[in-house]
Amino acid sequence: MSDTITAEEGLSSNVDETLPDPPQQQLEKKQSETVEPYCLYSKSKKLLICAIVSYAGLVSPFSGTIYFPALTLISEEFDITTSLVNLTVTVYMIFQALSPSFWGSLADLWGRRPVYLGTLFIFIGVCIGLAMAPTFPFLLGMRMVQAFGASSGIALGAGVIGDFTTPAERGGYYSIFTSCQMVATAIGPVIGGAIAQQLSWRWVFWVLLIVGAVGFFAVLFLLPETLRSLVGNGSGYANPTPTQWMKRRAAKGPVPPKADMSRFRQIPNVLEPFLYLRHPDVILTMIINGCYSAILYTYMTTTPTHFSTIYGLDQLEVGLCYLPYGFGCITGSYLGGRILNRDFRVVARKQGMTPEQVKKSGKLSLDFPIYRARLRSAWIPITLGQLVTVVYGWTLYAKAPLAVPLILQFIAGMSITPVFSVCQTLMIDLFPGRGASITATNNIVRSLLGAVATSTIEPGINKIGLGWMFTTLGLILLINTAILPILIKYGPKWWKQRIEQQERRATKRSDNERAHAAEVEAS
Repeated sequence: MSDTITAEEGLSSNVDETLPDPPQQQLEKKQSETVEPYCLYSKSKKLLICAIVSYAGLVSPFSGTIYFPALTLISEEFDITTSLVNLTVTVYMIFQALSPSFWGSLADLWGRRPVYLGTLFIFIGVCIGLAMAPTFPFLLGMRMVQAFGASSGIALGAGVIGDFTTPAERGGYYSIFTSCQMVATAIGPVIGGAIAQQLSWRWVFWVLLIVGAVGFFAVLFLLPETLRSLVGNGSGYANPTPTQWMKRRAAKGPVPPKADMSRFRQIPNVLEPFLYLRHPDVILTMIINGCYSAILYTYMTTTPTHFSTIYGLDQLEVGLCYLPYGFGCITGSYLGGRILNRDFRVVARKQGMTPEQVKKSGKLSLDFPIYRARLRSAWIPITLGQLVTVVYGWTLYAKAPLAVPLILQFIAGMSITPVFSVCQTLMIDLFPGRGASITATNNIVRSLLGAVATSTIEPGINKIGLGWMFTTLGLILLINTAILPILIKYGPKWWKQRIEQQERRATKRSDNERAHAAEVEAS
């Protein structure tokens, strides 16, 4: 092989070595070299974290639905009325709605790990008490405390996902998180029915104890602290896992500085989740999410009564009827996550962002049309959910073959779950670092509307019938279609005004602190 280089090749090589890159390439190269990555975790590490928080997040809905088949047996053992035993469901839902407002605010201040471990420890202890409950009043009180401990998982999980994901990938991870909650809601009655029928209602709580213990140890050993105000992009050190603590003790070189421990002496603002509702874009988004959550509750609560009446199913068979809905949730979450990420990339390209910028960008500019990016395809599942709700009611009214309502439940799960993902992902985008608190707000609205739905669905059916009741629900959902263009048009203005107000308050607070320091120094 010849070592000779022609003049043309030499000239070409020389030109390539001496000429600078075009200005745009120089800028991108400089940014890639100087800007730290938004998160240091690898994709496999992110998936592991997502799996852990998704598992911890299913504790609350699973604890609620696995309990339903045991209600009759509890009523018989303690010799109480159906109304009294249903009170244990009511108090659970109330505490499930309100407790995250405390835990979410605390997690945004102290960090994710301490609150996760504390609440799961409470949950484990209460499960032991419930399994050995000697009287009904004791059982009722323990259900309140159980909801207090279990309900933190959803708010904390959403906060963790918001900590380590960029907007470009957030939709996919949050869809995984949401699907686990929905599947837990669907399979809870199946597992609870089998346990109550084959063992006893007390074994329901022993199973929940095992579920909680697995989550506790997974968080203890495998889940790192992710709160960005404490650990940044993962390079900081706070609330360590046992492995992180041992590595720090064994480290010979420089180690990350410890986080300020004074945060544990601060009291969280438990009213913060309620204060988010003063923002118009937040309340409109919560209305969409809450309405579809209420529809979910109507499907769940009407299935046992009407499927057993219309089709003559027993307790276990009714529980199995929840499985199509669960599979629909899994399908909807997968498709919804991919569509969310795709829509973000499409809008980002139209804004002139390169694929690399989309991948690394962790903060959104006020000029970025995030409402359009998140709501671009939302009308599809929203409209599908409305149509299937109307058809479902008339299917039950006509006593169609069992396969028909089961297929419609699959479609309902496939359409409702992406709506949850869209709404929650948008809220985390708008309130970075406050994912746990804003999710607590979502939980309050969702649980309250769900409570309204469960208390009115049967009286409504008795008054106007199955077909017209679900038609009414479908027409109520039609309101959400009108909300979408309002958010897309006015949301950016509301978002910008909110950020500008926050900046003015921060500047004023800083000026006051400097003035006070100057007065102290002068005196």
